[in-house]
Amino acid sequence: MGSLTDMIERAILELIEQHDGYCEIARNAFAAEMKVAPSQITYVISTRFGHEHGYIVESRRGGSGYIKIMRVPYTNQSEYVMHLLRTMDDHLTQHDVNILIDSLQYENLVSKEMANLMRSSLSDRSLALISGHERHETRSLIFKNMLLYIASLGDGED
Repeated sequence: MGSLTDMIERAILELIEQHDGYCEIARNAFAAEMKVAPSQITYVISTRFGHEHGYIVESRRGGSGYIKIMRVPYTNQSEYVMHLLRTMDDHLTQHDVNILIDSLQYENLVSKEMANLMRSSLSDRSLALISGHERHETRSLIFKNMLLYIASLGDGED
């Protein structure tokens, strides 16, 4: 089984999928249901459901507080890829790029095989000769070039 954050992410993704791209969560109740601390829910939402991952997040604090998460609808796949390019950081860790590749796969922009090739090419192991900060910058540049190629294909991988 994956990590606790992966489990929480999957549960939220299932809710979003069940409600056609939108969900509303009462953080404390959801945390109790998942048997985790509310801060863990907040962490997962802030690291895996931001605008850079294709989601809009709203929250209201207080007793009847909630967190709304909505998948941003894109009219076509190239528009989604261009959104990623505009919002992407110039320094990507292996974890960051894996999340972005997962979103490309979810949007059917890349096949499972292509996603695995991208993950392998952008892994810490593949970039082992480049140290620390420069590795993250190099990974970002390579991934941006991959995205530009995907965007140039239009709607669909082939």
